Amino acid sequence: MSASPDLSHFVQHRLLDVYEQGMARQGYAYGVDLRRSRWLSSSTVGNTLVRTVDRAWPRLAAQLMEDALLDATAAPVPLMREIGGHIALLRAPLPTLRVVRPEQRGRWPLVASLGATRGGARWLIVDAEALAALAPSARAFAIGSGLGHLHCDHAVFFTAHLFAGRREGRLGIRGLRGALSPWTRVMVFSADRAGLLCCGDLDAAIEMLSNPPVVLTRSGEHLHTPLDGAPQLTASDWLPDGPSTQARIQALTDFARSGVYARIQATRARRAELIRQIGEGARPKSDAEPKSGASKPDEPDANLHVPADAWSLARVDARLTDRLGIL
Repeated sequence: MSASPDLSHFVQHRLLDVYEQGMARQGYAYGVDLRRSRWLSSSTVGNTLVRTVDRAWPRLAAQLMEDALLDATAAPVPLMREIGGHIALLRAPLPTLRVVRPEQRGRWPLVASLGATRGGARWLIVDAEALAALAPSARAFAIGSGLGHLHCDHAVFFTAHLFAGRREGRLGIRGLRGALSPWTRVMVFSADRAGLLCCGDLDAAIEMLSNPPVVLTRSGEHLHTPLDGAPQLTASDWLPDGPSTQARIQALTDFARSGVYARIQATRARRAELIRQIGEGARPKSDAEPKSGASKPDEPDANLHVPADAWSLARVDARLTDRLGIL
């Protein structure tokens, strides 16, 4: 009789991944958003919502794959590599990549996050053609924001909105938006922070918020008419309402003054410097032997690059909470 497989190592690695992802998420996400998500998932209202989404997800996923989305093989390899780099930066969970069909362009945002309960399904849906037309910094912000939504367990809320819109029409989705507005309005701030970390350019991020790209169909127009009698929604029909653009810009500007953002920027600058040295054919300083009693010149403490007046994440959160009048 063969021995049963030992899954202890797999479970340990899985638990370690979940722990690291949770710690990385707490390093940038808006605290009110995380606390509200945890509360809602354990409340009576939240359990009802989760069960509804869980029951609807298999059928909804099958319908989306049949008439609106393609699997990851339709995504360009450079785009997949870029997404992989942002996943590593955020320490985000690995999503299931889906690509918007060409005939469905205009009905989906640049990047969308869908899924069932926590860890059950995480879909990152991308409009590959529209993303390819963006500048690299703008594309990084869009992808990072989508990954931030997945990382902060927002996918179930977006799925609930999409399901309500497809099933119950405009009246149903208005009711759902009203019931979940206290949660969906703060989700955006966490996703914007993730987008800025991936983008690394505050001005480019603000430009994306101020003038978001308009996704058009191949004919150059938005699609509003149904196909084959089925309800066809545009992105604006089912996406939850968010805070004002000015509130998002102010929140992102504050986050750019945080030590979290400064450390990511220092790491990015250090990597660029090493690449420059290698490109010039110079011997990287990290290969040189340090003098006795001296620290390695090529491995400085990242905190040395963080401004002394950098804000803590708690201070950034407190300013945002005060402006929103949550407490």
